[in-house]
Amino acid sequence: MPFHGIGCPMKDLHKLPAHTLKVCRGAAQCPHAVLGTDLTAELEDVLIRSGWPEFLAGMTRPIRHHHQFRMAVASCPNGCSQPHIADFGLIAFARIGLESERCSGCGHCVSICAEKALHLEDGIHLDRSRCLGCAACARVCPEKALRVDETGYRVLLGGKLGRHPRLAHELGFYSLSESLDVLRKVLSVFMDHHRSGLRLGDLVEKLGREEFDKLVRP
Repeated sequence: MPFHGIGCPMKDLHKLPAHTLKVCRGAAQCPHAVLGTDLTAELEDVLIRSGWPEFLAGMTRPIRHHHQFRMAVASCPNGCSQPHIADFGLIAFARIGLESERCSGCGHCVSICAEKALHLEDGIHLDRSRCLGCAACARVCPEKALRVDETGYRVLLGGKLGRHPRLAHELGFYSLSESLDVLRKVLSVFMDHHRSGLRLGDLVEKLGREEFDKLVRP
């Protein structure tokens, strides 16, 4: 899995950049991809414009792995790029629409749904609380009774490993532009409260998830 970073010129390869970015192979080619777009340029543009690289370089020398701001983008719910342990993670998501009157009752969608979110009873029914938006059901439906109405990203915040690991919590479902706005706000809040050794997950716990989420929602 490649890492992409900024602030690391060829003559200074021994120095770590201010962030890491993991992008799963779905950005190039993957049969499971909900959205196959490589967001490297968009995410790094937000990070550069935020001033984070200069901020971290001024606060911490040398930059160590645990100082870096970690981002990850997954093109489907499988999460191969590990967005659940990143400071900022995106997981592609498809909102599924239904036309029950078109359902032939073939059961292909029920068989392929790993979350058991679909069931047949006088047509097809979807339990949205279980759906992870992988769109596998829409891909296999021969009658087009299931369709993708909208795509976007689940935004995850504050994941980390270390002595006190924390799984990232989910902020919500957003468009790409909204997700980038969340990243801008996250970096701003993080810099406002930054101190040596502080990880974003620690800040979430310190402020409280509800208060933190209010500060960073688009």
